[in-house]
Amino acid sequence: MRPVLLPLLFLLPLPALGQENLGQATMSQDNPLPIDLQNDLPYLARAEVAGGVLTVEKVAADGYDARQLMFNGQPVAGVSDRHVDIQAITPLPETEGTDVTFVTVAGGGNACPTLWALVVTSDQGARATAPFGTCSEAILNPRLTEDALIAFDMAPVSDGQGWMTYSFDGHDLRETALPESAQPAAP
Repeated sequence: MRPVLLPLLFLLPLPALGQENLGQATMSQDNPLPIDLQNDLPYLARAEVAGGVLTVEKVAADGYDARQLMFNGQPVAGVSDRHVDIQAITPLPETEGTDVTFVTVAGGGNACPTLWALVVTSDQGARATAPFGTCSEAILNPRLTEDALIAFDMAPVSDGQGWMTYSFDGHDLRETALPESAQPAAP
């Protein structure tokens, strides 16, 4: 079995952000994923993943320097010609030889500095979700749900925006507003 690259081994609890309330919106059998996507993101330039190697290569895009995601030397569709960074890798639940990689995508300016994309890799190649998110630079409470979905939460970054929960089955990414009763109190 090949080693799994994870930036940190344990997700740190966030009582100040109401982490205990986030659990109310999830099933009691959810298991935390051993990745930390809220504290000191690693910005990896290379990662061994199922099916090969993901790298971040410097390229010129629209007259600007960018960092493009490559899988075994080929651009990854959906996040090509963008400013991306590799953040964490985890195996896709209930599959053999398939990984999910969390990547940050420059969102475009101060109003929305960061979006995210998930990249699925295997011997068949790499495919990415469309960039998504609340413009938050942190993914909170990454977990494996009872029905084998990878799920996580994102905080709002502007007034009038709510907390969002995302779930991913390896093909489709679903975005759901976190119920108001489960949203953490403002610090």
